[in-house]
Amino acid sequence: MKKTLFTIVLLMVIAALPLNAQKKYEAEKLEKCDPYMKAPGGYGYLAKSGPKADVWWAEGVYKPMKDTPVATREGRKIRLTTAKNEYESFIVVVSPKDSIRNVKVALRGLPKGVEAKVRKVEYVNVNTPSDSFAYTGQWPDPLPLYDVAEDLPAGENTSFWITIKTPENRRKGTYRGRVVLKGDGWKVKIPLRVKVRPFALPKNTSVSSGYGLWFDFVKEYENLKTIEQQKEVFYKYLDTYLEYRISPYDPFLYAPIVTTIKDDGTVDLDFTEFNKVAEKYFGEGGFNSFSVNVEGLGSCGPAGYRRGVFGGYELGTPEHEALMADYLPKLQAGLEAAGVLDKCYIYWGDEPLEPAYSYIREVHTLMKKYAPRIRTFMTEQVTWLEKPADFDVGDVTDISCVSWNCFDNHPKVFDYSGPGQEVWNYLCCATKYPYFTDFIDHNGIDMRLWLWATYMYGMKGILIWGSTYWNSACVMPEGQLMNVWDTPDCYGIGKNGPEFFASGDGILFYPHNRQPNEDKTTAFTGDPIPCIRLEINRDGIEDFEYLKMLEERLPRMSEADAAAARDLMVLPESVFMDDDADHPEKYYIQDPQFLLERREQVAALIEKYL
Repeated sequence: MKKTLFTIVLLMVIAALPLNAQKKYEAEKLEKCDPYMKAPGGYGYLAKSGPKADVWWAEGVYKPMKDTPVATREGRKIRLTTAKNEYESFIVVVSPKDSIRNVKVALRGLPKGVEAKVRKVEYVNVNTPSDSFAYTGQWPDPLPLYDVAEDLPAGENTSFWITIKTPENRRKGTYRGRVVLKGDGWKVKIPLRVKVRPFALPKNTSVSSGYGLWFDFVKEYENLKTIEQQKEVFYKYLDTYLEYRISPYDPFLYAPIVTTIKDDGTVDLDFTEFNKVAEKYFGEGGFNSFSVNVEGLGSCGPAGYRRGVFGGYELGTPEHEALMADYLPKLQAGLEAAGVLDKCYIYWGDEPLEPAYSYIREVHTLMKKYAPRIRTFMTEQVTWLEKPADFDVGDVTDISCVSWNCFDNHPKVFDYSGPGQEVWNYLCCATKYPYFTDFIDHNGIDMRLWLWATYMYGMKGILIWGSTYWNSACVMPEGQLMNVWDTPDCYGIGKNGPEFFASGDGILFYPHNRQPNEDKTTAFTGDPIPCIRLEINRDGIEDFEYLKMLEERLPRMSEADAAAARDLMVLPESVFMDDDADHPEKYYIQDPQFLLERREQVAALIEKYL
């Protein structure tokens, strides 16, 4: 009896230990990415093994390859844990031994009000590795809705990405449902258990964002000829951006502020259509940031700058100054009246180098003179240069957005930002391994770990330059469009001509038109088709909310709990190592189970202090 009691107590003590005390996670610098998770021993849970197919599942943090081995760990029930107002995804993988015809997938039995979407994982070709860490082959990425029965081929995995969202007003508790897969002569039911936490994620996302929406590509690929078709699809993209908790650069493409220079030299601004979109897409549960178009600023970039012209007058002339003195205060007042002044910034240049910095100061000084509350913004790669003093525009730049690969020298980045200013960061083709990337041919953890690191360094925003950059025209024959359903490559113009950037860089959605060079007439107006990377990115944004909620509770915590919370807010060196002056190594953990377990610990402390 004493031995039994001792065993029970011991088990209770082990169960009460922090999860990372039960398993020690350590990262290492790998030579190649590991979507199979061979290093941590594979992933997933076997739900059903049968003569026609094996069916298994995994958390939505992986990229299921067509030949990923069937999971060996038993998991006859799918178990999820989620807060209210949170999206939670999982993967169901069917590994047929014989082909199965007419397969349907459905969720049954979940409470009313719980949203559910079933998407099929599709594959694209990576013919050129994005960096030394990646490799060629077929990689999972597009996630079209799975709403018609399809045949599943034998000998390769067919994966389904399933997402649920529990509404804010649901009671806590465990909800029961099931995933039903049914084909000709075959049927599998997997029990689904969803534990809903007693707290809800806030409606408004804490981390600001800017994700480019290149809508000209959408119009071209989807054959949107009329303004009605264009508006219908554009606003579907805005709705989808809201679902993924990200903000586009310009949600006012079809509702701009109309600017008129009158005969008396004053400026008239019409906010009528702008205000309608602002009311719909900002406020509670809406976008938290956008780039406002400001007349007369010009542009800047790596090649130099172009001086702004307004009303026919170049910036720096008395006439231009007089117009701006009238225009900018009216613009600022109109943005404030629309309720979006605190959410806007001017993104008028990109990644400037030496010739542009004197002009950046000139533009930002002008903005601060006449519209000081419109935030100035610039994407910069500050550690590519030694940043001499005359490059410092921190006193007139509110947001400095830095490519993640420029964080090798953290003090330089953060010293550049003055009091009250913000640092954002972005991913692009330059952020190659061992940095986080937005590449298709990298492990799934990248775009989730990115948000943990963003929080850890106190950065306020994230940015990705494009989501629909479907056609790298510089490598295509004239009149031909790139088919991103086959090979979603991104090219740009380098010093010696066209240069391969990366697979999936600038591409987070896929067109409905899978044959854009053959079908030039069908108008495709369906909901946008997202990708796995976008799903994982949203999970990272929600992790960011967990960390913010934990931070807000620090003043009410006991000394021990506050110490534990602060430890959770910083990724340990064992799994996350950035370059700094004292430690030249760089590696990030690749096993997503570390983040899942860490989030559970964060959630437990949040619950304790509700």
